[in-house]
Amino acid sequence: MPPPPGRRQIRTGWTSTTTPANPARIGRQIQIARVFYNIDSPPHHPAHLHLPLLHLHQPLPRASPPPTVRRHPRMNRSWLNGTLFSREYINGVREFMSLVQRKFGEDEDILCPCSRCLNQKCFHQAIVEKHILVNGMESTYIRWIHHGENSEVHVFERPVDVHDHVDPSIHGSGVIEDDNNGDDRFDRMLQDLCTAEEQDKEDAENEDGNNTDDDNESFYRIVMEEAKRHLYPGCTKFSRLSFVIKLLHMKSLYRISNSAFTAILKLLAEAFPEGNILPKSYNAAKSLLKELGLGYESIHVCFNNCVLFRKKYAKLDNCPVCGLSRWKDAERKKIPQKVLRYFPLVPRLKRMFVTFEAAEAAQWHELKRKRSDKEMSHPADGEAWKDFDREYPDFAKDPRNLRLGLATDGFNPFSEQNTRYSMWPIFVVPYNLPPWACMEESNFMMALLIPGPKSPGKDFDIFLEPLVEDLLDLWKGVPAYDARSGKKFTLRAAVLWCIHDYPALSTLSGRTTKGYFACIHCDKHPLSYGLRNKIGYFGHFRYLPKGHRLRRNNEFAGLHESNDPPSEFSTEELLAELEKVKEVRPGKQQVCGKRKRSELDRGHVRIWTRMVSLWKLPYWKKLKLRHNLDVMHIEKNICESLIGTILNISGKTKDTVKARLDLKDLGIKKELQFREDGDSCEMPHARYTLSTEQKKAFCDFFQEVKFPDGFASNISRCLNSEGTKLQGLKTHDCHILLQRILPAAIRGFLDKDIYEAIAELGGFFRELCSRTLNKDVLSEMKKEIPIILVKLEKIFPRLSLM
Repeated sequence: MPPPPGRRQIRTGWTSTTTPANPARIGRQIQIARVFYNIDSPPHHPAHLHLPLLHLHQPLPRASPPPTVRRHPRMNRSWLNGTLFSREYINGVREFMSLVQRKFGEDEDILCPCSRCLNQKCFHQAIVEKHILVNGMESTYIRWIHHGENSEVHVFERPVDVHDHVDPSIHGSGVIEDDNNGDDRFDRMLQDLCTAEEQDKEDAENEDGNNTDDDNESFYRIVMEEAKRHLYPGCTKFSRLSFVIKLLHMKSLYRISNSAFTAILKLLAEAFPEGNILPKSYNAAKSLLKELGLGYESIHVCFNNCVLFRKKYAKLDNCPVCGLSRWKDAERKKIPQKVLRYFPLVPRLKRMFVTFEAAEAAQWHELKRKRSDKEMSHPADGEAWKDFDREYPDFAKDPRNLRLGLATDGFNPFSEQNTRYSMWPIFVVPYNLPPWACMEESNFMMALLIPGPKSPGKDFDIFLEPLVEDLLDLWKGVPAYDARSGKKFTLRAAVLWCIHDYPALSTLSGRTTKGYFACIHCDKHPLSYGLRNKIGYFGHFRYLPKGHRLRRNNEFAGLHESNDPPSEFSTEELLAELEKVKEVRPGKQQVCGKRKRSELDRGHVRIWTRMVSLWKLPYWKKLKLRHNLDVMHIEKNICESLIGTILNISGKTKDTVKARLDLKDLGIKKELQFREDGDSCEMPHARYTLSTEQKKAFCDFFQEVKFPDGFASNISRCLNSEGTKLQGLKTHDCHILLQRILPAAIRGFLDKDIYEAIAELGGFFRELCSRTLNKDVLSEMKKEIPIILVKLEKIFPRLSLM
């Protein structure tokens, strides 16, 4: 029976399905047909069409046979809907091009009938042939009137819907998609690479006046050759390249080990038919990607981190600074002492614009971002971004210019039990993307993998050399192709800031993070104060306005020279300090010795220990915010200190014997100082610690807490068998505890002022980690955080001495 009104029936062969009628789709078909058949009638009146397009909304008679095709008597066109790169398809393209060559001159440009150009662009015949091979010929163009065929030949009795005549499981390339991966963009990537390659060749010809050397295979040519190689004879679903890429993606996604991956490859090779060309090991699969330009450069490093054996040092066997051998075995010269893995940055940034979708996403901050004067939901809304645009208007004029961030931290590549080895990856994060894509792992670009076995520390600069060179080139500009506009442009990029934890701040900035000047905001008159065994930081009342109630009768008022807030260096003062240490070099120093005693005095401590290589970037000194601290590291440190002190966990609490002795030296908190009882001393109980019964009730609360799926881990697993300790928390656990759980857990166990101070601190971090930040709220938070810190100083004196 016919379908209900408003629906149309589509026939493919002898089968039929019913789908809702789509007027926009019908109009699109009319437009495509008008382009191909060169019809001048308006879209709403296709009177001259041989194809009854206006009847698509009507159901076809049930008894009618499938539409017949009267093909050209001399040429078989069944290849039009065949599989790309198959023998039949390639032979069909050759026949088509032979027809073109009989009708047109050898050097004459012709219209391109591929599925992307739609007979609207003219190219050289060789480029047209490549387009048809890669993109496929548009299926509705079956009368080749633009390429010399007689226009009176009638081939089709009725139109072919470019969206419906092909089986839904077939992608535009003729390769059947996996039902579980319908968003596979592998074929479109090949098409975009083809276009980018042609643009590169045209530019090369315009610049050099001749064609490029055919002996040097381009990246595109290698990709195309791999795309033509079937996985095994008769396989139409995968090429070797697409299959290996899918397998490596699964390996990364599900964390399959190298040995297990090799075993899977061997099993698949045995299961597939004979003649398959599947790689037999993980290394073979990885080498395939390396041939495609997805590998890395191995750079040998001196054992003492003096130099990288590259450029003028590439052929040396010994370090020119310390003289140590480059090799572990100086005679065999096979295994280097250290190897730095460098992943070239420029080619990957250029590939962001090769596909239309990626090129559009790279301009999201300008094209689709909703601007607001009151809220921040993207880095472009921040003052650092805006200040950079004001400083460099030429850079800001092109939205395709990339703003980048550098992120680094040490990690243990082996196991949690082995803490003697750490490696340091450096990631590049592009911030032009939408906010949900900026922090997506797939968009992080690893630029460097610094070898262990320990942190590079002050020698970090030597490993940054190749990355800084790339960043300098990117600031000047490199040629790139934009798939969105279809034109070449000069791509520029700049690093706006670095992201790291507090110890890595010293590594990347060259500023000390220890001693009296550990606070990066206290270049002058710091909050530090020397204690018996460490240096404490307290006196945050100095940030409060004059006359504030918390300034009166403050216990720390007389400890510092000034009660005014600490200040930072100006740009001129900072450059003057860096000028004193610009000659400091990484690696083993030839002249070494102990510093003079006068330099150890508080007033002569060098705040800046070296001038890092990032200062070579021309714009670095004008950045408003060069370094960002990872907020989750800070949350973890605060949360562990609070829980360790409240539960009085040995080794974690800040309320120690030394802390009580420091209180006596400072002459504050007499109720917490030791009470002498004859020959012994008694340590008074602090009101911010729980009794044994309260500890059990506190931990029972965590035992019963339930979280939504994916919101947090099972924190009850961090409780000990006695149910009195909470330890082994991960960073995200502390993130959830401090903001959401801890204020509710301590309510009723501790005094009101303690609960309120911790709740206000959790609320501060909760607002700070919001997806959308209100600028007015941030302004109020800046005023409130000194008050919160002063309250915590009054309650937990030792927390301020950490």
